[in-house]
This record gives sequence, C-alpha cells and structure tokens, in this order.
Amino acid sequence: MSQDAGAEVRIPRSALGPVQRALVAVHTAVGLRATLQAVAEGVTISTPYQDVAVTVAEEPHALELRTVTVIASPEVRAKLLDTTCPRSALLAHLAGGEAWGSLRFRSGFEKTEGVVTHRPEYEPVDAPDAWLPQYELDAPLYEADGELVGMLSMDRPRDGRIPPPWVNEILELFAEQAVIAILNARRHERALRAMRTLERERAQLHAVVAEQYALERHLHREARRDPLTGLANRVRLRERLEELLAAQTPVAVVFCDLDRFKQINDTHGHAVGDKVLQKAGRRLAQSLADTEVVARIGGDEFVVVAAGVGQAEAPELLGRIDEAFSASPVYVGQLCLQVTSSLGLVCEPARPEGLLDPARRVEDLLRAADREMYAHKRSRVGVKRLLTLSEPA
Repeated sequence: MSQDAGAEVRIPRSALGPVQRALVAVHTAVGLRATLQAVAEGVTISTPYQDVAVTVAEEPHALELRTVTVIASPEVRAKLLDTTCPRSALLAHLAGGEAWGSLRFRSGFEKTEGVVTHRPEYEPVDAPDAWLPQYELDAPLYEADGELVGMLSMDRPRDGRIPPPWVNEILELFAEQAVIAILNARRHERALRAMRTLERERAQLHAVVAEQYALERHLHREARRDPLTGLANRVRLRERLEELLAAQTPVAVVFCDLDRFKQINDTHGHAVGDKVLQKAGRRLAQSLADTEVVARIGGDEFVVVAAGVGQAEAPELLGRIDEAFSASPVYVGQLCLQVTSSLGLVCEPARPEGLLDPARRVEDLLRAADREMYAHKRSRVGVKRLLTLSEPA
C-alpha cells in the first residue's frame, strides 16, 4: 500500500481555503495547549480524518511525551488523553511504520511497548481502498536539528476510504507548521513562567520591604513609647518639643510628679504602683488628647507639652491636669487610692528673645519645669492622704 513519493500531487483548489484558515488559527493560538488544539482541529477541517491525537514534548529534550489533545469519541479520548510515553518508545513506533513521504503508515495491529494506541471496532466499507480498523497514520514533528517534538496521529477517514495523496501533502504541511507553532508556544509559555516568577519575586520583595518598613516603624514607635503606660517617652518628648521650638510655636511645658508615690510602692508593692501609674497615665492622656505630647519620663514623673498655650491659658491647662489625677480615686483590686500631683509650668513664647538652639532650649525648659514642680511640692500644705483602704463605692 505504499504511495509513490515521486509522483506529482495537485491539491484541489477547494481544499486550500480550509487549509489557510486552519493554519491562521494554529499560528494565532496563545499557549501550548491552545496551539495543539488548533492543530488537531485544523487536521479534521482540512483533511478527511475525523480522529486526531497530538502527542508532544511539553519542554525541550523532555524524556517523556504526553498526548495533550484528542479529537475523537469519548471512549477514545478517555483512553488516550494525558497518557505519556518515553521518547525512545515513540521513536521506535515511528520507525516501524511505512514511509508515506515524511508520514508513517502502520497497517497492522502490532503494538509498540510504551505507546498507548486505540484500534476502533467497526465494519470497514466494501471497497479496495477501504480504511481498515488496524490502520494508523502518523506525522512526526521534528525540529530543524532533528529533535522529535511530537507526533500527529490520524485515523478513521469520514468516507471510510484511504484518502488521496494530496491529503498527505496537506498533512506534511500541517506537520511543518505545527512544529513552528509548538516551538513558539513553548517560548511563550517559558516567557509567561519567567514573568510570573518575576512578578512573584517582586511581590515577595515588596512584602519583605513592607514587612521591614512596618518593623522599622514599629521599632521607631516602641523606641518612643513608655512600655508601662503606653505614653510617649523621653525620646518622643524631646523630639516633638524640639520641632515646636524650631518652628517658634508657643508652648507650655508642665512637669508632673505624683505626691507620695513612694509610699504606694512601699506599702502595697511595685505591682500596685505600676497599676497606679498605668491608670493615672491613661486618665491624663484622655483628658489631654488635644495636646501635643503626654509623656512619662521615668518613675512617677509625667510631662505635658501643649502647643499654642501661653500664660493666659495656663491655669485652665493646669486645672485639667490636676483634675485628671485627683478627680476620683484610683482603684486597684480592693484598694482605693487617692492620687494627687505636684505641677511645674513653664511657657515659651512664639519668638523668645535671645533665640537658642532648639535642642539646648528643650533642656532648659524641662529643667525649668522640673524646678517649678519641686518648688510647688515643697510649698504645698494640707496634702491629702494618698492611700485609703476602704472598699470601692
């Protein structure tokens, strides 16, 4: 049943239109699987064969090839789709066929070990050129360097007869174009994978940078936060006060020192003392949320910085601070503790005479407020008792 490879073959004009449209579909498909589907559909459109399978090496030099596309009955698809075979087995399978030009025709039921095939059961037409159930036509897909890229397998012509030689010409053309399309689809897939990898790596890098930035911000905040009360600490106090002084903003600095706090620690222990500091600090922050900074700078010492406050507004500020500490007792468990504070106030005008470096001026203001506070503490009379052991009301 060999076909004369040297005979001149003319493709009917009516067949050229479907071939051209099928090849356009092959070369415009995006991705490897879409390309292979277009190849298989193009064969069924351009030739009489109605069963087509495409087996391909999905990566260069792959040791196994996979049947990726099958156009056939559900039974055939279930048997062939996604099956794999070793490259060596597929080469042996192709070598065992009769040469029809670059195609390979197999006329027997012999199987090649490692290659999954399907032989349909049907009654062939009663004609000398009938296509028999054991027949199989394959189109090897070779790169220019001779590497096997894959194979097209054709079966069951629609009229049940062996197609004329011009059909083989179309299949050889399809095989050549399929190789080009497959190689381009492979490159496209590799480019997509590389792009996805870059995007994933970029996203990971962004996540790392964002995490590092968040960590740095957290560490920056923690370095400026008093761990016991959550208020600003001395570092943040100095930073913000220096910023206000550099901008020549009028500020009031109030130094606060809890009265007889040592007695709380000595009588009830440091755990109770810490609770008092936490609750007093929370009250102070809530009462002075509109100020620039409410800070604990150590022990029982708090500092308040209020922008835009001068001597005229200072009494109202001092009253709010005093009320925050002493308006109601502090409850710690069953203890009811009355807390008061000695206050020291210093005001800085918007444009003071003899401007100093802001950093130096910060030190001067804090020392001055501290001195005022101690002067107030020494001069106070009739200080209320801090500790009361009565039950909460």
